Amino acid sequence: MSAADPAPHGMRDARSLVGQPVGLEYDFITEGERKQLLHFARSPDAPWETYLPPTNVWHGRMINPRSMPPKTLKLMEKIRRRTARHIARHYSIEEPIYADTLQLVRWRPGDDQVAHADCEEPDGRPNQTPWRAFASIIYLNEEYEGGQIYFPKLGLRPELKPRLLAYFPSTADYLHGVEPITSGIRYTFSCFYTFDPRRRDGHSV
Repeated sequence: MSAADPAPHGMRDARSLVGQPVGLEYDFITEGERKQLLHFARSPDAPWETYLPPTNVWHGRMINPRSMPPKTLKLMEKIRRRTARHIARHYSIEEPIYADTLQLVRWRPGDDQVAHADCEEPDGRPNQTPWRAFASIIYLNEEYEGGQIYFPKLGLRPELKPRLLAYFPSTADYLHGVEPITSGIRYTFSCFYTFDPRRRDGHSV
């Protein structure tokens, strides 16, 4: 199945969410959950994945489910289920939701991300992940400088705090970028969601 494969006829997609607000839910996870995830991410033997070539911007910056110990994976699945339910209520989504990503991400000094959308190019053409409907980010720490997420089309630069859940649709209406980290390391818990069951990652939502 390629990225260009069309979604089944009548399936809801990211376009159906245009007009919904960027969601910002402070203190979404508990302090205990935050500490558990941050302790794992900061541990000397944390399995930051290097399967991508060193020239790839994500080399050594992600921990995916296949590399997580069972206890950590179970906690992240639990939080993701809670996140999906919260977003479904806020966006009035009644259809089944699936997810294709569950990962911890670290942002080191110099790391940044240009403004982009998660299911299409800035001009509206499909990108390599056109099935993505919306994304969620949970912020885990504050011991860093820089790293501000921004939404240029919306004029939005939300205040980032540990335990914040941010979420938004995947279209170019919600272009978003991350300013360079200038010091410290920023840790986040990121997920992408879809209405297409063929794209589910096999972990519970």
